[in-house]
Amino acid sequence: MKRLLLLALIATLAVAQNADRAEYMFFNRHLNSTWLDSAYNTLAQLHTADPEDEHLLYLWSRIHIQKGDDARTKGDKLAYFGRAKAIAETLIALNDKSDEGHCWWGVAQGRIGQTRGVLNSLFMVSGLKKAFNRTLELNPRHPTALDALGVLYYELPGFAGGDLNKSEEYHKRGIEAAPNYTLLRLDLAKVYIKQRRWFAARTQLNSLLATADPLYPADAELDDKPEAKELLERIKDK
Repeated sequence: MKRLLLLALIATLAVAQNADRAEYMFFNRHLNSTWLDSAYNTLAQLHTADPEDEHLLYLWSRIHIQKGDDARTKGDKLAYFGRAKAIAETLIALNDKSDEGHCWWGVAQGRIGQTRGVLNSLFMVSGLKKAFNRTLELNPRHPTALDALGVLYYELPGFAGGDLNKSEEYHKRGIEAAPNYTLLRLDLAKVYIKQRRWFAARTQLNSLLATADPLYPADAELDDKPEAKELLERIKDK
């Protein structure tokens, strides 16, 4: 009996270590070009072994978003985003109070809308707001949901509910909650650029580039910092 308990404990620890390793590779994939696929394959195995583990479901949904972002064709993108949405729905069904479930359902739905070119439809906007607002009900400091709502109010035209002041507010709330989440500073800088507030935009972009310990290192190095440099160059004489 003790031997069986010991073996079960060893197996549980091994699963936890593999999950931690997959998570590390995913969020640090800029260090090695093979790590995204390695993390994906590891998470696939872990998910098959334990399909109701909530943290694994969050990671499994999120990595499908990344695979969709990296995909080359519209069909492949929609397949990955659709899978990410379905995984998030599974997480919500298991626990309706999962902030990550509601948030990544919203992210996946938004990506589907962007890919199909229907993000501005009233149906799409209503569903996204509902998902991200539910996330914030559960976790008022959820940085991804705060950024997503900020981007939504930034991208929507005025007649459809777009509002740069609301966008700024959500991004500032996000930065207060997670100062090292570089995407928030990038998106806030875009709000300031649209408002022609050049100094404020440069301040955010320079703060982003100076972030030494970003919340999501790979996203910062592969996406946010390069775009921040491009934007700084574009507005350097403004």
